[in-house]
Order: sequence, then structure tokens, then C-alpha cells
Amino acid sequence: MKKLLLLLLCLCLTAPVLAEEKKYELPIDFSGGYKPLESNYTDTTYEDESLSVRMEKRDIDGIRYDIAWIKVASPTQLRTAVAGEPNETKTDLASRMSRAKNAVVAINGEFYTQRTNGGLVIRQTIPFRYSLDPRKDVLVIDEAGDLHVFMGGDDQAQEILAFTNSGHKIINAFTFGPVIVMDGQAVPLSERYRVREDGRVNGLFDSAIRAPRMVIAQAGPLEYVFVEAEGRNAVSKGVTTDQLGEFVASLGVQTAYCLDGGNTCVMMFHRKYYDSNLRNSERELSDIVYVCTAVPDGGM
Repeated sequence: MKKLLLLLLCLCLTAPVLAEEKKYELPIDFSGGYKPLESNYTDTTYEDESLSVRMEKRDIDGIRYDIAWIKVASPTQLRTAVAGEPNETKTDLASRMSRAKNAVVAINGEFYTQRTNGGLVIRQTIPFRYSLDPRKDVLVIDEAGDLHVFMGGDDQAQEILAFTNSGHKIINAFTFGPVIVMDGQAVPLSERYRVREDGRVNGLFDSAIRAPRMVIAQAGPLEYVFVEAEGRNAVSKGVTTDQLGEFVASLGVQTAYCLDGGNTCVMMFHRKYYDSNLRNSERELSDIVYVCTAVPDGGM
């Protein structure tokens, strides 16, 4: 018996110790991420233990697409920032906001302060606006970092309420749209977007209008794709929402949602414009969406 106990003790002492899994969590507030290490960047990539980014440009039929392929270790690394206090009308350059938050990649948000007709607007769990606009699709990012789309219509409020009652927490919510990919399939533009309340065609969303447009999409758990279709410049003529939906669906994403487009569009990588923006052409905005590292090299 003594020999058996001794053998068991030796086995315990020599057995490999399983390394404790690292957790990369950032506070869910308006603080930024940790400062990324310069050595982790290349011209088109960023890589560390918590974050993988690959940037890409595609020129197709006179349209330039700027694409950011993103994988994070924690849902807290997909974040939003605002120019001022919640619901304050202050604006700032997306480039300045992204640098202040140590963003590796940043894109414009929905520019919610331009609209006064309500909509569900939540940033980092803080509610800014609660009045739904049934003409618009709502995007919700939950506690797991998953994207959920609630189509406009009379049932939208009940569907969002059922979602929260099921135990989900809304970290960020946007009311812009439209949704252009659901369940991996392109979604044609809804009449709710194409026709205004007065019956006239909405020039911002008319299916024949080409414009710069910005998309946030999810490919899988903690995997995201930011896509900007450039327009109104020498390298790109812009896209319609239906064209953009077909292209983004071809990237293999499951859900994709349009943020503000036009002159609002901007994509930053490594503190620089990844698109054709210049400092003197960049528009001041109310909010951005960004990803950052959760590795504490250099501090927050």
C-alpha cells in the first residue's frame, strides 16, 4: 500500500500542470484599449495574443472595397466611442477619437446626433435613446459580441423585449441600417427605406443610388468584417445597398448591417486612413466603432 501511495504521489508531482487560460477582458465603459505594440504591425496586419487583423483592398467593376478581417479574444474588444457625453451634440474627427482609444481598426458609427426622430441608441450599455423607429432596422451587439438584427415593423419592439427577457444584455445598439445580410444571404432593400413617409423616394437609400457606404458584419463567434465601399472619388463610383449586400454576402458573413455612409465613411488602421480620406476631407462625427488589443503592454 505504501508503494502504491508513493507511486501516485510521484505521478501527481510529475504530471503536466495545465496552464490557466488567459482572459482578455476590458471594462465595458468608454475607456479605450491598451496601447498596441508597434512591432505587432505590418503594412496590412496586426497580431497579438488577443487580436488578429488583416486589411485588404479589392477593386471590382469600378468600386473599391476596403475590408478589415478581425478576430478578437473577448467581446469587450469590439467597442464604441462617442465624441462627447451621451446624447451630447458634440462631434469630433474619427481619426482623433480612434487614436485616443488606442484603436487598431476604427470605422464611423451611425452619426446618431444628426437624427432627431428617435431610434434605439445604446453605447457601451449606456442608453442614449429608447424610442423605436419602426421604419428602420435595429442592430444589437450583445454580451457575447454577437450581432442581432431586428427588422423594422410593428413587431420590432416585442422582438427586442423578448430578446432581453431571454437573458441577453445589449452592449451596443444602432438604428440606421438597412440590414443587407441575414443568415448568410443578401437582403434586398426594403420599401421602408426606399420610400419616405411623404411617399417620395428617399435619395439616401434608393436602390439606384450609388454612394460610399459602411458595413459592420459578423462571420462567426468573435469574428468580424468591416467593409467600406468607397465612392465619389477617382478610384470608386460607390455602390447601391443591394450591390453591397451581394458583395458582403460573398465574403462568407452571417449578418451585415449598414452604418452611416456618404461623407461620413472613414476607415482607420494603425492610426492612419486606410481609405482615400485625407485630414482636410474627413468629416467630424458623433461616434465610431473600433477594435483594440486587450494585452496590457504599455497600459491603458
